[in-house]
Amino acid sequence: MDEYQCVVVDLAYFDKTKNIIVYVSEADDGDFIIETNIDGIAIKSVGYAYFEVFQDFRDKLLDLGYGLKCNGSRINAIQSAMMSSCEKIYLAEMGKQALNKDVVLIWDYAEINEFPNTDGQRAFANRWFNSK
Repeated sequence: MDEYQCVVVDLAYFDKTKNIIVYVSEADDGDFIIETNIDGIAIKSVGYAYFEVFQDFRDKLLDLGYGLKCNGSRINAIQSAMMSSCEKIYLAEMGKQALNKDVVLIWDYAEINEFPNTDGQRAFANRWFNSK
């Protein structure tokens, strides 16, 4: 089991942040499990592709009013099929091919102030794919 120290921001009061520990493990069937506890509420997401599980987890935090300050929460976070079993993603730029230099870890801290949900990231990804 991996542990990540993460920062969440209260979306109602952008100056309030909390530190949380996120646990990531892999089940015997190969599914990824991402979980934490915030304000006494257990949050858990399970699935086959790492980034998709992260997105579900992040969306649950958003539903509770918290934005997760990490690379995976950026609007331009995209994961290739070859990366689907790891915590690496690309930070894509419109009109440019994603390269090795664009690879970052999902959980690394990011100083961001906008917190898109999965639909927002997918819309960006579709525009990006069509811009190359």
